[in-house]
Amino acid sequence: MKSDNPPSVRLADYAPPRFLIDHVELSVRLDCRDTQATGVYHVRPNPSVDHGTAESTLRLDADGLGAVDVWLNDAPVDAQQDASSVSLSVPSDSPCRVKVRTKLDPATNTALSGLYLTNGVYCTQCEAEGFRRIVPFIDRPDVLATYSVSVEASKDDCPVLLSNGNPGAVEELGNGWHRVHWNDPHPKPCYLFALVGGKFDKITDRFVTKDEREVELAIYVEPGKADRADFAMDALKRSMVWDEERFGRLYDLDVFNIVAVSDFNLGAMENKGLNIFNDKYILASPETATDEDYERIDSIIAHEYFHNWSGNRVTCRDWFQLCLKEGLTVFRDQEYTSDVYDRSVKRIRSVRDLWAHQFPEDAGPLAHAVRPDTYREINNFYTATVYEKGAEIVRMIANWLEPERFRAAMDRYFSTYDGQAVRLEEFLACAEIEGADLGTWPDFIGWYTQAGTPHVDVAFEADPDERTASLAFSQSTAVTPGQKTKKPLPVPCKLALLDKYGHDIAFSPDQISTEGGRWVGDQFLLEDSTGAIHFSDLPDGLIRPSLYRDYSAPVTHDLEGLDESDRLFLAREDGNAFNSWAQLQALCSEALQRRYHRLGLGEPLGDDALLFETMLSKGLCCPINKTLFHAARAAATTLPSPQDLARTIARDIDPHRVELARKSFSTDLCRIHGERMLAMLEETGVEDDGDVSPAAASRRALILALLQHLANMDDPRAEALIARAYETSVGMTMRIKTLTLLIKRRSPAACDALASFEERFGDDPLAMDKWFAVQATNGNAQTVADLEHHASYDANNPNRVRSLIGSFSGLNLPGFHAADGSGYSLLADRIVEIDANNPQLAARLASSFRTWKTMDKGRQEHARAALATVKTEKNLSPDLCDIILRIRDA
Repeated sequence: MKSDNPPSVRLADYAPPRFLIDHVELSVRLDCRDTQATGVYHVRPNPSVDHGTAESTLRLDADGLGAVDVWLNDAPVDAQQDASSVSLSVPSDSPCRVKVRTKLDPATNTALSGLYLTNGVYCTQCEAEGFRRIVPFIDRPDVLATYSVSVEASKDDCPVLLSNGNPGAVEELGNGWHRVHWNDPHPKPCYLFALVGGKFDKITDRFVTKDEREVELAIYVEPGKADRADFAMDALKRSMVWDEERFGRLYDLDVFNIVAVSDFNLGAMENKGLNIFNDKYILASPETATDEDYERIDSIIAHEYFHNWSGNRVTCRDWFQLCLKEGLTVFRDQEYTSDVYDRSVKRIRSVRDLWAHQFPEDAGPLAHAVRPDTYREINNFYTATVYEKGAEIVRMIANWLEPERFRAAMDRYFSTYDGQAVRLEEFLACAEIEGADLGTWPDFIGWYTQAGTPHVDVAFEADPDERTASLAFSQSTAVTPGQKTKKPLPVPCKLALLDKYGHDIAFSPDQISTEGGRWVGDQFLLEDSTGAIHFSDLPDGLIRPSLYRDYSAPVTHDLEGLDESDRLFLAREDGNAFNSWAQLQALCSEALQRRYHRLGLGEPLGDDALLFETMLSKGLCCPINKTLFHAARAAATTLPSPQDLARTIARDIDPHRVELARKSFSTDLCRIHGERMLAMLEETGVEDDGDVSPAAASRRALILALLQHLANMDDPRAEALIARAYETSVGMTMRIKTLTLLIKRRSPAACDALASFEERFGDDPLAMDKWFAVQATNGNAQTVADLEHHASYDANNPNRVRSLIGSFSGLNLPGFHAADGSGYSLLADRIVEIDANNPQLAARLASSFRTWKTMDKGRQEHARAALATVKTEKNLSPDLCDIILRIRDA
């Protein structure tokens, strides 16, 4: 390794910048191997810092730059330069102008950070610390400046030249060169700087804001792909309307540009006025994009647009406050997609993603607080904890305040801190003013500063004779790396009591008493380690509780006091769609765990007939037509994923047995109900017309949920049905999902289906990413190694690497965790190779090792050996070194 202990950055060491930069004049001349960047900075001493003497040192961050020419007030100076900085003496009592000039080689920048050249396109990525790879700068988010940018290049190579802000003059320079000027009047940190140059097709539109500002909209894509950007443009306009109506946020520039590129480490980047996207989150057509792709495009475009206010106009003071822009904006994009699609189903999907990605993070060696107090490499903290858990915390505040007061809190936040770089505390103060008294704020901020997922044990007791009921709560949080002591958090539980008909029981305040918490509206706020709520004067008959409705807090919980019949009743009758689904998922998870353990002991698997009937009472309750209602039915019929089941088993996991448990469940379900399922699908038809409307997507989701079970049925009719669905599919959703089922069944038709897919989509990179992924997810290490030799595999393209290596290590539980260690060895070898060119990508792939200590002893030994081979490598990047150290040492 480069270092056994990469240096840590600590929140406690924060100090304001000694100097501020008010304005940046940046000129960039794009040339394949001789790009020049010249920056002129209007610098002034920070008045909040005591400089002491008349002269002080200005330190500019730098990374990977060659020799830098420096001027102070137009006079050349001999600045001190090392690998990470350029330093010079400047006046500490008056403003000055600092000029720097660098030479860059974008064609060799394979890290895709800073300014790089890919497929003939010049592109930048500056978050978190990429701007210092272009020019030396005070590269921190609390230094905000306005920017004037000029970009020049050959018109043949770069007919399109874009940067942040509003377009200015266009100059013809002769010899086929041109220069374009851009001006961004809004102060921003340098991580929001963007520049793009190249050949593009584009689609355009216009949006008129509520204050009658005309905004020119454009989406730039690779030549020949403009016809696949229409949905993205519609999503952008929807987002702009929604943010005006829901949050009162109006756009503030004359143009809004989006550029889609094929080589990009992230999903997208919210650079002011010039969003840069991974093209997989822009390009869509029914033939090439799945229903999930469409919804994800809608969500990510909204997310990046919403950043214009929650992240750009109000930004974070330091990188420890990353959750302030990301968690808040994820909450906003979740609310947007909930309004555009089905709110209940969107909530189910968001929580399912949280359980799949964030919960394992919280339970493993990479656990960290939503706002950490230390980090080694900030690129490794763009995590599900910061994004998804951060959004859940904002949701708790929003639910407590309710819509009107939460909107008032957001209005106060944006108006008070517009143009500033702030901390989490400023956001929370705005909520507190509007009445978000979720316990004392020192307690509530623990949600941001304490790692781990709280677990709540709940005991329910009801006395029909006395017509009373009680719920006793007890919370705890497991130890996480670096945090041995855990404090109780204020945990809001939205709850209802259901009568014998499944109806919510109405309460008056005098029917309720509490201990260790408060009852407000429909929520019990647990404010201590233990608490209780008591109900009196209840209706006659059985009473059953519905807890954490709509997932009112990001916790796990166990409920004592209900038997299986009570829980099946709640799964069938609870009027809260999320809780009905969650109860059914919990029952399925427990059934799968029983099967898993009994398979290990060689015992009979047991009888889950009542659970099967409850699942299918939702899945087969009515004909399958085009209606949004079917998405909820599909969710009810879908089993917890292998990863979710492994997470609940928690230790000594045998991934092969996890798969067998799920397969046996579906096999037994089909043994009892297979005829009904086949009959419904034969009657409905599995043919797909490619309609991408939400209603059509909902219909497909239910058909595919039933086919998932039938794929485990040893019946030629099931095989024929799946094959017919593949052969007649018009859209990508049905095509790729049924191809997956054919591979899982080891169907004789699978090879021909793979060949036909490749023949049809061989020239479409995004479609071929799916082709690689479906094989990596269902094969073994040798499958992956063989696919690396395929003519379409490009180890330098992040999308392709993620589709093959990432799908194998992140989604293929038995393949990656193979008993012989071959999956671990393959990933260890690849991340070392990738790290030499793209450290961020290597580090993200390496996080798949985070669950190695939950596996059985044999697999742990193989994983430990694979991690040891990585550790012995010399010159690992700080990104990868940080991940390996945390995974190995926890």
